[in-house]
Amino acid sequence: MQAGEDVTSLLKEAGLPSNLLSENHVRVSVRSQILFLNMVAEAIKDNLLGFHIAQEFDLRELGPFYYVMASSEKLGDAISREAHYSSIVNEGLRISYQKTSVFTIDFEYIGVQRHLDRHEMEFWITCTLRKSRFFTNRGLTPAYVGFVHRHEGDLSEMERYFACALNFGAPADRISFDLQTADLPLITADPFLNRFLVEDYDKVIAQRQSNQNPLRTRVENAITPRLPHGNVSIVSIANDLGMSPRTLSRRLAEEGLTFSSILDELRAVLARSYLRNKELSISQITWLLGYAEASSFVHAFQRWTGMSPSHARRQLNGSSSRNNHPENHP
Repeated sequence: MQAGEDVTSLLKEAGLPSNLLSENHVRVSVRSQILFLNMVAEAIKDNLLGFHIAQEFDLRELGPFYYVMASSEKLGDAISREAHYSSIVNEGLRISYQKTSVFTIDFEYIGVQRHLDRHEMEFWITCTLRKSRFFTNRGLTPAYVGFVHRHEGDLSEMERYFACALNFGAPADRISFDLQTADLPLITADPFLNRFLVEDYDKVIAQRQSNQNPLRTRVENAITPRLPHGNVSIVSIANDLGMSPRTLSRRLAEEGLTFSSILDELRAVLARSYLRNKELSISQITWLLGYAEASSFVHAFQRWTGMSPSHARRQLNGSSSRNNHPENHP
Protein backbone atom coordinates (compact mmCIF):
# COMPACT_ATOMS: atom_id res chain seq x y z
CA MET A 1 0.00 0.00 0.00
CA GLN A 2 2.86 2.36 0.81
CA ALA A 3 4.32 1.65 -2.63
CA GLY A 4 1.02 2.51 -4.31
CA GLU A 5 0.26 -1.06 -5.41
CA ASP A 6 -3.25 -2.49 -5.81
CA VAL A 7 -3.20 -4.76 -2.78
CA THR A 8 -6.71 -6.12 -3.32
CA SER A 9 -5.85 -7.58 -6.72
CA LEU A 10 -2.63 -9.10 -5.36
CA LEU A 11 -4.56 -10.73 -2.51
CA LYS A 12 -7.11 -12.12 -4.95
CA GLU A 13 -4.41 -13.50 -7.25
CA ALA A 14 -2.78 -15.26 -4.29
CA GLY A 15 -6.10 -16.75 -3.19
CA LEU A 16 -6.33 -14.59 -0.08
CA PRO A 17 -9.52 -12.88 1.17
CA SER A 18 -9.74 -9.08 0.84
CA ASN A 19 -10.90 -8.75 4.47
CA LEU A 20 -7.35 -9.69 5.47
CA LEU A 21 -6.71 -5.93 5.46
CA SER A 22 -9.27 -5.30 8.20
CA GLU A 23 -9.63 -8.59 10.10
CA ASN A 24 -6.79 -9.61 12.43
CA HIS A 25 -7.78 -13.23 12.93
CA VAL A 26 -8.33 -14.51 9.40
CA ARG A 27 -6.37 -17.73 8.89
CA VAL A 28 -4.79 -18.30 5.48
CA SER A 29 -2.87 -21.12 3.86
CA VAL A 30 0.92 -21.10 3.87
CA ARG A 31 0.95 -21.62 0.11
CA SER A 32 -1.10 -18.44 -0.34
CA GLN A 33 1.21 -16.55 2.01
CA ILE A 34 4.20 -17.66 -0.06
CA LEU A 35 2.58 -16.70 -3.38
CA PHE A 36 1.51 -13.33 -2.01
CA LEU A 37 5.00 -12.47 -0.74
CA ASN A 38 6.50 -13.52 -4.07
CA MET A 39 4.11 -11.23 -5.97
CA VAL A 40 4.62 -8.30 -3.60
CA ALA A 41 8.40 -8.64 -3.79
CA GLU A 42 8.21 -8.50 -7.58
CA ALA A 43 5.72 -5.63 -7.59
CA ILE A 44 7.77 -3.37 -5.31
CA LYS A 45 11.14 -4.64 -6.56
CA ASP A 46 12.32 -5.79 -3.10
CA ASN A 47 14.63 -8.77 -3.45
CA LEU A 48 14.86 -9.06 0.35
CA LEU A 49 11.21 -8.61 1.27
CA GLY A 50 10.95 -11.37 3.91
CA PHE A 51 14.21 -10.22 5.50
CA HIS A 52 12.98 -6.60 5.66
CA ILE A 53 9.57 -7.52 7.11
CA ALA A 54 11.24 -9.58 9.86
CA GLN A 55 13.20 -6.53 11.02
CA GLU A 56 10.41 -3.98 10.83
CA PHE A 57 7.29 -5.46 12.41
CA ASP A 58 6.47 -5.22 16.12
CA LEU A 59 7.30 -8.60 17.66
CA ARG A 60 4.28 -8.29 19.92
CA GLU A 61 2.08 -8.70 16.83
CA LEU A 62 2.80 -12.43 17.21
CA GLY A 63 0.35 -12.27 20.12
CA PRO A 64 0.43 -14.90 22.90
CA PHE A 65 3.03 -16.84 20.87
CA TYR A 66 5.47 -13.98 21.44
CA TYR A 67 4.79 -13.86 25.17
CA VAL A 68 5.16 -17.61 25.73
CA MET A 69 8.70 -17.28 24.32
CA ALA A 70 9.58 -13.95 25.90
CA SER A 71 8.47 -15.06 29.37
CA SER A 72 10.72 -18.16 29.36
CA GLU A 73 13.73 -18.37 31.66
CA LYS A 74 16.46 -19.09 29.10
CA LEU A 75 16.85 -18.77 25.34
CA GLY A 76 16.84 -22.56 24.95
CA ASP A 77 13.50 -22.66 26.77
CA ALA A 78 12.09 -19.97 24.49
CA ILE A 79 13.13 -21.90 21.37
CA SER A 80 11.72 -25.09 22.88
CA ARG A 81 8.37 -23.35 23.36
CA GLU A 82 8.51 -22.03 19.77
CA ALA A 83 9.22 -25.50 18.40
CA HIS A 84 6.48 -27.15 20.44
CA TYR A 85 3.75 -24.60 19.76
CA SER A 86 4.65 -23.30 16.27
CA SER A 87 1.95 -25.43 14.60
CA ILE A 88 -0.72 -23.45 16.45
CA VAL A 89 0.46 -20.25 14.79
CA ASN A 90 1.41 -21.72 11.41
CA GLU A 91 0.19 -25.22 10.47
CA GLY A 92 2.52 -25.32 7.47
CA LEU A 93 5.76 -24.82 9.37
CA ARG A 94 7.57 -27.22 11.67
CA ILE A 95 10.34 -25.83 13.89
CA SER A 96 12.72 -28.21 15.66
CA TYR A 97 15.91 -27.78 17.65
CA GLN A 98 18.75 -29.84 19.03
CA LYS A 99 21.75 -29.36 21.28
CA THR A 100 24.86 -31.21 20.18
CA SER A 101 28.16 -29.43 19.67
CA VAL A 102 26.05 -26.39 18.68
CA PHE A 103 22.54 -25.12 19.36
CA THR A 104 20.66 -25.73 16.10
CA ILE A 105 17.18 -24.60 15.02
CA ASP A 106 15.66 -26.16 11.88
CA PHE A 107 12.65 -25.06 9.83
CA GLU A 108 10.63 -27.37 7.59
CA TYR A 109 7.44 -26.90 5.58
CA ILE A 110 4.58 -29.34 6.09
CA GLY A 111 2.37 -30.03 3.09
CA VAL A 112 3.90 -27.13 1.15
CA GLN A 113 6.45 -27.48 -1.65
CA ARG A 114 9.65 -25.89 -0.41
CA HIS A 115 10.77 -24.80 -3.87
CA LEU A 116 7.89 -22.32 -4.08
CA ASP A 117 9.28 -20.17 -1.30
CA ARG A 118 12.10 -17.79 -0.57
CA HIS A 119 10.81 -14.73 1.27
CA GLU A 120 8.80 -16.49 3.98
CA MET A 121 11.72 -18.68 5.05
CA GLU A 122 14.04 -15.67 5.08
CA PHE A 123 11.45 -13.98 7.31
CA TRP A 124 11.33 -16.86 9.82
CA ILE A 125 15.07 -17.28 10.19
CA THR A 126 15.69 -13.52 10.41
CA CYS A 127 12.89 -13.22 12.94
CA THR A 128 14.45 -15.99 15.04
CA LEU A 129 17.74 -14.11 15.21
CA ARG A 130 15.99 -10.84 15.99
CA LYS A 131 13.98 -12.41 18.84
CA SER A 132 17.08 -14.11 20.24
CA ARG A 133 18.99 -10.84 20.32
CA PHE A 134 16.07 -8.97 21.84
CA PHE A 135 15.22 -11.55 24.51
CA THR A 136 18.85 -11.79 25.70
CA ASN A 137 19.79 -8.15 25.08
CA ARG A 138 22.94 -9.37 23.31
CA GLY A 139 24.33 -8.90 19.84
CA LEU A 140 24.30 -12.62 19.09
CA THR A 141 26.11 -13.87 16.00
CA PRO A 142 25.02 -17.20 14.54
CA ALA A 143 27.57 -19.95 14.04
CA TYR A 144 25.79 -21.01 10.85
CA VAL A 145 22.87 -19.89 8.67
CA GLY A 146 21.57 -22.01 5.77
CA PHE A 147 18.69 -21.70 3.30
CA VAL A 148 17.56 -24.45 0.92
CA HIS A 149 16.70 -21.95 -1.83
CA ARG A 150 19.22 -20.06 -3.91
CA HIS A 151 19.52 -16.30 -3.92
CA GLU A 152 20.89 -14.11 -6.66
CA GLY A 153 21.70 -10.44 -6.27
CA ASP A 154 23.22 -8.22 -3.59
CA LEU A 155 23.17 -9.86 -0.16
CA SER A 156 25.45 -7.41 1.63
CA GLU A 157 22.62 -5.93 3.74
CA MET A 158 21.54 -9.38 4.88
CA GLU A 159 25.12 -10.44 5.61
CA ARG A 160 25.69 -7.33 7.74
CA TYR A 161 22.60 -8.12 9.82
CA PHE A 162 23.50 -11.76 10.43
CA ALA A 163 27.22 -10.91 10.82
CA CYS A 164 28.19 -14.29 9.40
CA ALA A 165 28.37 -16.14 6.10
CA LEU A 166 25.00 -17.09 4.58
CA ASN A 167 24.74 -20.48 2.88
CA PHE A 168 22.19 -20.68 0.06
CA GLY A 169 21.44 -24.00 -1.63
CA ALA A 170 21.98 -25.69 1.75
CA PRO A 171 20.58 -29.13 2.66
CA ALA A 172 18.25 -27.63 5.28
CA ASP A 173 16.81 -24.30 6.46
CA ARG A 174 18.77 -23.78 9.63
CA ILE A 175 20.30 -21.31 12.05
CA SER A 176 22.86 -22.42 14.66
CA PHE A 177 24.48 -20.76 17.65
CA ASP A 178 27.29 -21.70 19.99
CA LEU A 179 26.03 -24.29 22.46
CA GLN A 180 26.24 -21.98 25.51
CA THR A 181 23.83 -19.57 23.81
CA ALA A 182 20.93 -21.82 24.80
CA ASP A 183 21.64 -21.14 28.48
CA LEU A 184 21.56 -17.35 28.20
CA PRO A 185 18.96 -15.83 30.57
CA LEU A 186 16.15 -13.75 29.11
CA ILE A 187 15.70 -10.17 30.26
CA THR A 188 11.98 -10.59 29.51
CA ALA A 189 11.52 -13.69 31.72
CA ASP A 190 8.26 -13.93 33.70
CA PRO A 191 7.75 -17.40 35.28
CA PHE A 192 4.15 -16.73 36.33
CA LEU A 193 3.05 -15.59 32.87
CA ASN A 194 5.01 -18.43 31.26
CA ARG A 195 3.34 -21.10 33.38
CA PHE A 196 -0.13 -19.72 32.56
CA LEU A 197 0.57 -19.56 28.80
CA VAL A 198 2.21 -23.01 28.66
CA GLU A 199 -0.84 -24.57 30.32
CA ASP A 200 -3.12 -22.78 27.86
CA TYR A 201 -1.10 -23.81 24.80
CA ASP A 202 -0.84 -27.42 26.01
CA LYS A 203 -4.64 -27.62 26.07
CA VAL A 204 -4.81 -26.41 22.46
CA ILE A 205 -2.12 -28.89 21.36
CA ALA A 206 -4.00 -31.76 23.02
CA GLN A 207 -7.11 -30.93 20.98
CA ARG A 208 -5.35 -30.79 17.62
CA GLN A 209 -4.62 -33.64 15.29
CA SER A 210 -1.13 -33.73 13.84
CA ASN A 211 -0.85 -32.36 10.31
CA GLN A 212 0.77 -35.06 8.19
CA ASN A 213 3.04 -34.05 5.36
CA PRO A 214 1.74 -35.55 2.05
CA LEU A 215 4.23 -38.04 0.67
CA ARG A 216 4.68 -36.29 -2.67
CA THR A 217 5.58 -33.02 -0.95
CA ARG A 218 8.00 -34.82 1.36
CA VAL A 219 9.70 -36.40 -1.65
CA GLU A 220 9.91 -33.06 -3.51
CA ASN A 221 11.34 -31.31 -0.46
CA ALA A 222 13.96 -34.04 -0.09
CA ILE A 223 14.90 -33.87 -3.77
CA THR A 224 15.30 -30.07 -4.02
CA PRO A 225 18.52 -29.59 -1.99
CA ARG A 226 20.11 -32.69 -3.57
CA LEU A 227 19.58 -31.67 -7.20
CA PRO A 228 22.66 -29.43 -7.67
CA HIS A 229 24.88 -32.14 -6.23
CA GLY A 230 23.68 -34.70 -8.77
CA ASN A 231 22.98 -37.33 -6.12
CA VAL A 232 19.22 -37.75 -6.52
CA SER A 233 18.01 -41.32 -6.66
CA ILE A 234 15.18 -43.25 -5.12
CA VAL A 235 17.76 -44.86 -2.83
CA SER A 236 19.09 -41.54 -1.50
CA ILE A 237 15.64 -39.98 -1.12
CA ALA A 238 14.20 -43.06 0.58
CA ASN A 239 17.11 -42.95 3.00
CA ASP A 240 16.41 -39.25 3.71
CA LEU A 241 12.80 -40.13 4.46
CA GLY A 242 13.72 -43.02 6.73
CA MET A 243 12.36 -45.85 4.62
CA SER A 244 13.57 -48.43 2.11
CA PRO A 245 13.44 -47.77 -1.66
CA ARG A 246 10.92 -50.60 -2.00
CA THR A 247 8.64 -49.07 0.63
CA LEU A 248 8.87 -45.64 -0.97
CA SER A 249 8.03 -47.07 -4.41
CA ARG A 250 5.08 -48.99 -2.99
CA ARG A 251 3.66 -46.01 -1.12
CA LEU A 252 4.01 -43.78 -4.18
CA ALA A 253 2.31 -46.41 -6.35
CA GLU A 254 -0.60 -46.47 -3.90
CA GLU A 255 -1.09 -42.78 -4.68
CA GLY A 256 -0.70 -43.33 -8.45
CA LEU A 257 2.79 -41.81 -8.50
CA THR A 258 6.31 -42.84 -9.43
CA PHE A 259 9.60 -41.43 -8.22
CA SER A 260 10.78 -40.64 -11.75
CA SER A 261 7.60 -38.70 -12.60
CA ILE A 262 7.90 -36.59 -9.43
CA LEU A 263 11.55 -35.83 -10.21
CA ASP A 264 10.74 -34.94 -13.82
CA GLU A 265 7.81 -32.68 -12.94
CA LEU A 266 9.77 -30.92 -10.18
CA ARG A 267 12.63 -30.21 -12.60
CA ALA A 268 10.13 -28.76 -15.09
CA VAL A 269 8.72 -26.38 -12.48
CA LEU A 270 12.15 -25.31 -11.23
CA ALA A 271 13.43 -24.82 -14.79
CA ARG A 272 10.76 -22.21 -15.53
CA SER A 273 11.51 -20.45 -12.27
CA TYR A 274 15.26 -20.36 -12.96
CA LEU A 275 14.77 -19.13 -16.53
CA ARG A 276 13.01 -16.04 -15.21
CA ASN A 277 16.25 -15.13 -13.43
CA LYS A 278 18.32 -13.37 -16.08
CA GLU A 279 21.48 -13.74 -14.00
CA LEU A 280 21.48 -17.53 -14.32
CA SER A 281 23.10 -18.97 -17.44
CA ILE A 282 21.80 -22.13 -19.14
CA SER A 283 24.85 -24.01 -17.87
CA GLN A 284 24.14 -22.87 -14.29
CA ILE A 285 20.49 -23.95 -14.60
CA THR A 286 21.70 -27.30 -15.94
CA TRP A 287 23.75 -27.76 -12.77
CA LEU A 288 20.97 -26.56 -10.45
CA LEU A 289 18.62 -29.16 -11.93
CA GLY A 290 21.14 -31.96 -11.49
CA TYR A 291 21.92 -32.63 -15.14
CA ALA A 292 25.49 -33.58 -16.08
CA GLU A 293 25.29 -32.05 -19.56
CA ALA A 294 23.50 -28.98 -20.94
CA SER A 295 22.23 -31.11 -23.83
CA SER A 296 20.36 -33.33 -21.37
CA PHE A 297 18.59 -30.29 -19.91
CA VAL A 298 17.78 -28.89 -23.37
CA HIS A 299 16.28 -32.21 -24.51
CA ALA A 300 14.23 -32.51 -21.32
CA PHE A 301 12.96 -28.92 -21.61
CA GLN A 302 11.93 -29.48 -25.23
CA ARG A 303 10.02 -32.55 -24.10
CA TRP A 304 8.24 -30.52 -21.39
CA THR A 305 7.42 -27.45 -23.46
CA GLY A 306 8.14 -28.09 -27.12
CA MET A 307 10.69 -25.27 -27.20
CA SER A 308 14.30 -24.63 -26.25
CA PRO A 309 15.23 -23.06 -22.88
CA SER A 310 16.57 -19.96 -24.67
CA HIS A 311 13.31 -19.48 -26.56
CA ALA A 312 11.29 -19.98 -23.38
CA ARG A 313 13.48 -17.48 -21.51
CA ARG A 314 12.80 -14.81 -24.15
CA GLN A 315 9.08 -15.47 -23.88
CA LEU A 316 9.04 -15.46 -20.06
CA ASN A 317 11.10 -12.31 -19.68
CA GLY A 318 9.24 -10.60 -22.52
CA SER A 319 5.93 -11.39 -20.87
CA SER A 320 7.23 -10.12 -17.53
CA SER A 321 8.39 -6.85 -19.10
CA ARG A 322 5.03 -6.29 -20.79
CA ASN A 323 3.11 -7.02 -17.61
CA ASN A 324 5.21 -4.50 -15.67
CA HIS A 325 4.85 -1.75 -18.29
CA PRO A 326 2.45 1.03 -17.09
CA GLU A 327 0.66 1.13 -20.46
CA ASN A 328 -0.44 -2.49 -20.04
CA HIS A 329 -2.33 -1.78 -16.81
CA PRO A 330 -5.90 -0.46 -16.84
